[in-house]
Amino acid sequence: MVTCLSALLLADYVGSREIGWSEFGGENGSGYSPAKQINSQNIQKLKEAWTFHTGDTPGEIPIQCTPLVVDGTMYLVTGGHRVIALDPASGKPKWMFDSKTDLARSGHAKSSRGVAFAQLDRRTRRILYGSPDGRILSIDASTGQADPGFRSVDLRRELGTGGYVGVSAAPTVFGDLVFVGIASDEGKWAAPGHIIAFSARTGERKWSFEVLSQEQVSKGIGGAGAWSGYVVDQVSGVLYAATGSAAPDFDGRDRPGDNLYANSLLALDAKTGKKLWHFQTVRHDLWDHDNASRPVLCHLSHKGKKVQAVAVLTKSGFCFVLDRKTGKPVYGIRDVEVPKSITDGEISSSTQPEPILPPALAPTLFTKNELTNISAQSRASVLKLIEGLDFGQKYLLPTAKGTVVAPGYFGGSPWSGGSFDPRTNTLFANTNNLPGIMSNPANYRMLVDHEGYPGVKPPWGLLTAINLNTGKFRWQKTLGEYRELTQRGVPQTGTPNLGGTLVTAGNLLFVGATCDQKLRAFDSRTGKMLKEFDLPASAYAAPMTYEHLGRQYVVIAASGGGYMKRFGLDRGPVSDSFVCFALPK
Repeated sequence: MVTCLSALLLADYVGSREIGWSEFGGENGSGYSPAKQINSQNIQKLKEAWTFHTGDTPGEIPIQCTPLVVDGTMYLVTGGHRVIALDPASGKPKWMFDSKTDLARSGHAKSSRGVAFAQLDRRTRRILYGSPDGRILSIDASTGQADPGFRSVDLRRELGTGGYVGVSAAPTVFGDLVFVGIASDEGKWAAPGHIIAFSARTGERKWSFEVLSQEQVSKGIGGAGAWSGYVVDQVSGVLYAATGSAAPDFDGRDRPGDNLYANSLLALDAKTGKKLWHFQTVRHDLWDHDNASRPVLCHLSHKGKKVQAVAVLTKSGFCFVLDRKTGKPVYGIRDVEVPKSITDGEISSSTQPEPILPPALAPTLFTKNELTNISAQSRASVLKLIEGLDFGQKYLLPTAKGTVVAPGYFGGSPWSGGSFDPRTNTLFANTNNLPGIMSNPANYRMLVDHEGYPGVKPPWGLLTAINLNTGKFRWQKTLGEYRELTQRGVPQTGTPNLGGTLVTAGNLLFVGATCDQKLRAFDSRTGKMLKEFDLPASAYAAPMTYEHLGRQYVVIAASGGGYMKRFGLDRGPVSDSFVCFALPK
């Protein structure tokens, strides 16, 4: 019964009057919707339908949530960690659940990116929420009341740690199992990011997979959690996890070797936790190039054969496309030599893997040739900034004085990942071009000019369409605009971006993400920008779409704030809004 109901949900009621969005990222984490009432021919008519204000203090914690819509109800998480159900046609609340999240226990992962829906039987419908203070909560989807049959799950206790453990990603449900991605500290004695399956009915622990050995944990090595969440192939029952880097970050002296299962794509049997295969994207990570986005299940045609594949977009600027069954790279891998360690006790990996195809989605090397050219003053300020820093080679190790690393802390690809159009076998990704200045010990700095703009030549934000049948780009466009620079006569630069894409059967690609308070709609086939919509603040979340009572809507969280505001990249307002668009009635 559960399998049949799950299959019905995953079909998203195509062919009826309801096309929902029943799991974070859509079916298979694809970011794709079959809805096509809104399309490339009528996008100009799209207007704001409603706006929901959460009532939280704007700017305190950015809203990064992508809502769900199931059976005529929208479910979302606010910046204040309240789970709210809305009428999807009007944006009016149906119920509210306060998670009572303890922000003092929430470490750096204070934003919540979504919830999971579980249909456990015909009568039992639950909303599952992983909180930033390290708990799993179950809520009755109809009433908004806590589920009395679900035990309190404390992830610190489950992992046997007193350190910070939190959840920022939406949980993942498979049958009657629920999984949450583990976020932990990045220093020594950080909590291990083991993968744990819990009963979605009771909260009982069912199995766990150790991403770090007990010996490693006993020596203070931690992290390596799939903090961006998981995706499950609901047909084969395989769970895919893209793991983060091992801790301590930037300093691998206490964690020798490649740090197996860190910075990896893992395939596990979702029912048992048995490992099927793994592929490591970064060996002995020293650059904070953890896998920050969930994998995307996709398919392609290669050498005359259809391939069920899984793609992972990385902070290091690459897209690895692997055979879903074997973990073998579809287009092959080249091993690139890495500069030798110069720090006593640090033994870096001698090589790093890079995909032969697709090409890098963002610049992966910083030299003086890449210095900003937006003005002589900007160039001079960055030249002064890099005096004494190490740069000019890929995979240079962080040093005490500082190393310029491209891509930087945001990537490459940010945590939001990509979207996949199954009709054309196209993967879409937004990426950053903003190097970081990395040092040992960690000291988070960006390579920016005297005004706070990225210290490299534009574009600083890109939107790319990858033809997975060939591994080559279909198109690539600049994403975002600093309007004050455009007014000075600087060509459109793009902006750093955090937040994902949505692709639809209406041949549309929607993306917020940029620092300029816009939601943009592109023609997914050509990359032509068709329309941009003003938002009350920048949208650092992925948009989603649904069809309710015969009308299609597009919704996105628009709060501004967060890292972009903290680092001075977003100079705009903050808000507490979810904004929804539709065609006029």
